[in-house]
Amino acid sequence: MNNLNNNDESIYLQIQDWLSEYAITESSKQKKRLMNLIVVAMMPVVKKIANSIARRAEDPIEDLVQAGSIGLVKAIERYNPDLCPKFRIYAGYLIVGEMQHYMRDKVALIKVPREIIELAMRIKNFVKDLSDEEMDSMTSQKVAEALDVPVQKVNTAIDIDRRKKIASLDEVINVDGNKASIGDLTPAYDYQEYSEQKDMQLEIDKVIKNLPSELKEIVELFYYEDMKQTEIAEKLDLNQMMVSRRLKKAFSYMYNIIKEHDLD
Repeated sequence: MNNLNNNDESIYLQIQDWLSEYAITESSKQKKRLMNLIVVAMMPVVKKIANSIARRAEDPIEDLVQAGSIGLVKAIERYNPDLCPKFRIYAGYLIVGEMQHYMRDKVALIKVPREIIELAMRIKNFVKDLSDEEMDSMTSQKVAEALDVPVQKVNTAIDIDRRKKIASLDEVINVDGNKASIGDLTPAYDYQEYSEQKDMQLEIDKVIKNLPSELKEIVELFYYEDMKQTEIAEKLDLNQMMVSRRLKKAFSYMYNIIKEHDLD
């Protein structure tokens, strides 16, 4: 999230403006409109984090995106620029934390057989004495052969162990000099929050459908396909500056749509 080009940075500056407006407006409708815009602009960050976690834990990306979106909404509602000037850093903690809650809840629902728990310990003991070179070439199949167990059981034990290793909710993190635990920042994931996030998603979908075609395509690639501005430029045969300008124009257009029309 820190390696941004100038065009990416301009989007984050726009988000900061929306957050400032969100903080001072007393209109619930206006807050909802601003929140929807921020969610659209930040969704690539949520998806990037979800993909990173999913590669390690083999969870459906869609479920992690849903959980991360709830973390993003909470970040918007709680953000205080005096404590953390860069929203994307603060939001990142809550997005990751909500994904952690989702995965911990999922693990809690799984009754792990004792043999899997014992196998996980055997695997730990087996790999702890391996050299870095041996670890680099190690696979589940090799572990299974060494321990004389089915490879599927090895994969299950490794996956369960990975889930349990997710950073503790009591872990203290530093947000621009201010310390807090992940547990304090991210209350538990629940169905009501999931349902509200889904309703918001439906509203965002309606807004995007009402964009002019040349703007709609860019927003769809950015929001739904998680494409970077450089990738969008290449796909549409445009330069990156044009993509950045059209994306900003699309955000402005979306704001006007949800400001002037009540969506059913």
